Amino acid sequence: MKFLLTLSCLFSISTLFSQQGDVVVGGTPETMLLSITPPDSLVNFPDTEAQYPGGPDSLAEFIFMNFILPEDSAEILWDQRVYLSFIVEKDGSLTNIVVEKGLNELYDSICVAVVKLMPNWIPAQKDGLPVRSLMRLPISIDDAIIGADFASEGLSEEDWTEEGEDDEERKFGNGHYAGFDVYFSQFANEFGDVTFNQNPYWEINQMKSFGFNYNMFDLKFPIAGKQLGITTGLGFGYHGYSFRNNYVLAHTADTIFAVQDTVFNFTKNKLQVGTISIPLLLDYSFDKNFEKSYFIAVGVIGTYNYGTKQSLTGTYANGDEFVNSTISAFNMNRWTLDATTRIGYGHFGMFISYQLNSMFKTGHTVAVYPFRIGFNILFGI
Repeated sequence: MKFLLTLSCLFSISTLFSQQGDVVVGGTPETMLLSITPPDSLVNFPDTEAQYPGGPDSLAEFIFMNFILPEDSAEILWDQRVYLSFIVEKDGSLTNIVVEKGLNELYDSICVAVVKLMPNWIPAQKDGLPVRSLMRLPISIDDAIIGADFASEGLSEEDWTEEGEDDEERKFGNGHYAGFDVYFSQFANEFGDVTFNQNPYWEINQMKSFGFNYNMFDLKFPIAGKQLGITTGLGFGYHGYSFRNNYVLAHTADTIFAVQDTVFNFTKNKLQVGTISIPLLLDYSFDKNFEKSYFIAVGVIGTYNYGTKQSLTGTYANGDEFVNSTISAFNMNRWTLDATTRIGYGHFGMFISYQLNSMFKTGHTVAVYPFRIGFNILFGI
């Protein structure tokens, strides 16, 4: 019995070694390693960035052609952006499309759909070979709907963050009215001349005829993104017109004229006017960044003259000084309209304006048209 059991064990062992012998044939068995290729990683600093075929202009046109709002959209979210990111693969296809900063479900989904429709991009390159890269793309709702110039390249995270914060702060764009205006004035007659031969009392000293406006705020309503829009606002002003000679204004119900004072020599002889103004300007910025952009704004400024007085300062024969003031409407037009042009860069500019209707009521005296030249410091809000 023991003999049979021993034979059985030897047979099992020999069978086991015979099976193993099919794999290992003499010598030391070779070590086998499992080779697993890791997925391609993103290249943060490629030699050339990925780009849309045709460049930024073609990208802008593609977004404009494919961004379609439903007809029943309640409201267009002007002056807003949706920020997306995606991976440009080695073959140029777009994957991992993510809304990093959105507006709402409707606008976010439309922007994602537009990116999904895009053709393959030209992939980024490193050492002459295509590589995977992460791209960020801000889609301006204004540009997508209206088709404004939209140059989009890969933005760094710092640029993307700063641009997004700037958009949030300025919902009405950047008008070029709010701020301080300082200017000099001159009177012109109906022929555009500054001399009044028949009415010399309307000749003023332009170097002493200065004024200022405090323009409290402005609103720029977009026409094409932030760059082109209609600007309005509200301002309060002071106009000071310094007469050349010793003329004292006088008036009746139907006329206004001046009488020359031959007794006293006035050291100051000013007509002072307080105003409230509202502009209507076609306002264009050459860049979306207010502080780094040239601008031009043309239009009209409507003004209400709420108070007028003539101030006379002089010296009596005994050496005493006197200050006389006469508060009167002086038959002036309460409502006036100026044509104006404002140009500049960033927070600083200059302007010229010309009053379109006469300073005084028609038929009460000769036509007098003030024009002003000055500079301004803008709030940029």
